[in-house]
Amino acid sequence: MRKINYKSLIIRSAISIFATFLSSFGIGCYYGCGLGTDPISVFVDGIHQISGLTYGQISTICNVLLAILIILFERKHLGIGTIIGVILGGPLIDFFEIMIRTNYPLANINLTTRIIMLLIALITTAIGYGLGIACKMGIGCFQFVPIFMADKSPLDLKYSQILSDALFFIIGWMLGGVVGFGTILGVLITGYILDYTISLSENYIESLGPIF
Repeated sequence: MRKINYKSLIIRSAISIFATFLSSFGIGCYYGCGLGTDPISVFVDGIHQISGLTYGQISTICNVLLAILIILFERKHLGIGTIIGVILGGPLIDFFEIMIRTNYPLANINLTTRIIMLLIALITTAIGYGLGIACKMGIGCFQFVPIFMADKSPLDLKYSQILSDALFFIIGWMLGGVVGFGTILGVLITGYILDYTISLSENYIESLGPIF
């Protein structure tokens, strides 16, 4: 039986939970500013428009379905971080989205405030995603799609990620998801912030040693 490194397990889990809080807050800001969201959030927003379910409820349903696919087809990528995302992601998105819309109703805020909210959304979402990846505690549920495509085709992961984002974006847009300046900015900048976050944090996280 492999020995568990409890220090690494606890700290990595705490960082993973914090990453989920950050990315959920960022997604809430994306929805609150009304200037467009990242491709996956466009997809969730599109389903929201036609179903009447909350963003968090849709995210939870999608996360559960994708987690089942991870278990069936990509079990090596399943981890505690995946489960944390399934349990906390949807409810936190709803909490932050409601909090932001209550305190900053879209009809009552000016464009400058909306742009500031967009920048906060962009930065916190990307940092949250980066920390989640650096923890190596299991992939986020929506990451299943590009990883599965890369495993089952000649495509490199970076190209399957682009294709996956394009599919989520197109489906969400066709369903009525909000697309705007924030969507373009997210596509252009998120990757750079994510990579920088990983490069800053991975040395410390790796210094904790493996969990097993």
